[in-house]
Amino acid sequence: MTARTAAATDEMIAGLLGEQWIIDLFTDLGERQATSAGLADRLRRGSVSNHVLWPFHAPQFPLAVTRAEGCRITDADGNVYLDAHLGFGAQALHGHNPGPVADFVRGHLGTQPGNGYFHPLELGLTDLLRTFVPHCEKFAFLNSGTDATAAAIRLARAHTGRRMVAKFEGALHGVHDIAAHNTAFWYHGHPVEPFPPIDENGVRPLPALTGLPPVPDLLILPNDADQAAALIERHAGELACVLGEAVSSSFPYAERTVPVIRRAADVCAALRIPFVLDEVLTGFRYGPGGAATHFGIHADLYCYGKVISGLGIPLSAVGGDARMLEHAQTSGMALTDLGRKTCVQTTHAGNTLALAASFASLSLLRDKGDAYYARTRAKVDRIRARLGEFRAETGIPLRLLGFGDFIGSFGFVAEDDYPGYREFADAVDPIAVILLTLMLRRRGVYMLSLPMLFTGDAHSDADIDELLTAVTGAARDMDANGYPWRSA
Repeated sequence: MTARTAAATDEMIAGLLGEQWIIDLFTDLGERQATSAGLADRLRRGSVSNHVLWPFHAPQFPLAVTRAEGCRITDADGNVYLDAHLGFGAQALHGHNPGPVADFVRGHLGTQPGNGYFHPLELGLTDLLRTFVPHCEKFAFLNSGTDATAAAIRLARAHTGRRMVAKFEGALHGVHDIAAHNTAFWYHGHPVEPFPPIDENGVRPLPALTGLPPVPDLLILPNDADQAAALIERHAGELACVLGEAVSSSFPYAERTVPVIRRAADVCAALRIPFVLDEVLTGFRYGPGGAATHFGIHADLYCYGKVISGLGIPLSAVGGDARMLEHAQTSGMALTDLGRKTCVQTTHAGNTLALAASFASLSLLRDKGDAYYARTRAKVDRIRARLGEFRAETGIPLRLLGFGDFIGSFGFVAEDDYPGYREFADAVDPIAVILLTLMLRRRGVYMLSLPMLFTGDAHSDADIDELLTAVTGAARDMDANGYPWRSA
């Protein structure tokens, strides 16, 4: 599969924007979301950080959401949508505002101390997490996945006294300076912008964002088990840690990625290099123990985010080897700690409402047991089976790509599998998926800016049927209007 050139992509976009069906689509969305559009314009004048203004991920027609319940959201114009976004999947376990979780948190309102205090809820959450992830001896509670991976790096550096950090090309570990190098291909503008070369020194570091400083202590590993292992062995004396995701949304093929990550983890163990498994996406989605338990991946530190939170209240965690986490724990004598300890804590990290929401949400997941995962797998299997029939019937290369239970996206790619991250990136048609997202919006299905699907108990079987009808109908509409599908 060859990538479109920048000139060809610009020409195609210009041509599409002049076609009547695209003009009608934009007109329809503008009319049905007029109030949201006005509010978004006002927001743009005073704020830059809301997700509808996020570079690389901003929706073309942002919604102002005024109500959310289960898997339904309502916008400022009164339109109701089936929500496949679910807060980047953070609320996919049970949907928006599940009763038991909202009631538990409501019971703490008006009495809890908020941030900056110790509340016994932290003990309850720690004990509950140990039942899910017994491979974690201690935890640090933070705010976001970015916080968690940044803290893991600092803890590893404090533990080893070394500076260099290795990460895999295409892996998403947040937006701190190290994580924002060689991250997902859409941040780099691929396929329009080419990938950097791979040589005996790994992949050339490539910042995805402006404003990033050079990071001399960064090693970018190719997604090849032998090459990655050789680079880790060569830099063993310099590496503070190696970060890895069992599966990545930028290359969602567990059968391809897990062997590479497991090999890297084994090499690190043999060389006594801390290995950090980023479970922000996979934690609690491959069963209660996440990818670590499901695939048998050993790490020294594990990072959690997304579904560890409840009700969208920010929470993340780093768990793992007590000796490493204790570099951020007081010795009991503040003066003794000076110059001998590190710090990952912040003012609002692990606030009481976040702990309460997490405890209630994960308790509900525990009570649902294995039946929760069986239900979710059955829904995803039904979607994939129906799309297989759809491809055979229409020739439209629509697939559901993803992993766990469940994070993924709908995409138009010619093959069921790709041998590597770069080959997959070349196969993705970015224009098609953006158009699919907008056409689904017109059909009453909400996704942020790409046709991503996060599901669990948020969606009923009837909701899945509604989603399937909308997705296949939108793809048929694109085909009927002559969309130029990419082919091998």
